[in-house]
Amino acid sequence: MNTLRHRLALALRALSRPAPRRRHRMRGMTLVEIMIVVVIMGLIASAVGIAVFDQAKKARVDTAGQEVRTMEHAIELWRQDHPSGCPTVERLVSDGILNRRQRTKDPWDNEYIISCEGGESSVHSKGPDAIDGNEDDVPRRRN
Repeated sequence: MNTLRHRLALALRALSRPAPRRRHRMRGMTLVEIMIVVVIMGLIASAVGIAVFDQAKKARVDTAGQEVRTMEHAIELWRQDHPSGCPTVERLVSDGILNRRQRTKDPWDNEYIISCEGGESSVHSKGPDAIDGNEDDVPRRRN
């Protein structure tokens, strides 16, 4: 009798329990997967950053070269009226040959160097390292 009662109790308990549901597997990402994605994104960002930084340096050098050519033309105009002198950047601006809105310093915020020797003039920038006379100086062109 005990066993019958026991079997009935187990049967009633089984009937009163809700039917077992299928467990749906959680569709998410594990920490390892997230870490891998973050590392890949970091590698891509660093590669892009290096490329952009190199292009920015090149753009500064190109800008300085264009400004040097502009100043050389301004010096040529100034020397037509003043054949024996050597102008400064401030003098070119005050005489109206260079526009006041134009940059009078190179992209590294250094003064352009104007030199006049024996009827020839040259303009150059010290370049990124701000040291005159080494290989990164932006053009020294003689007229």
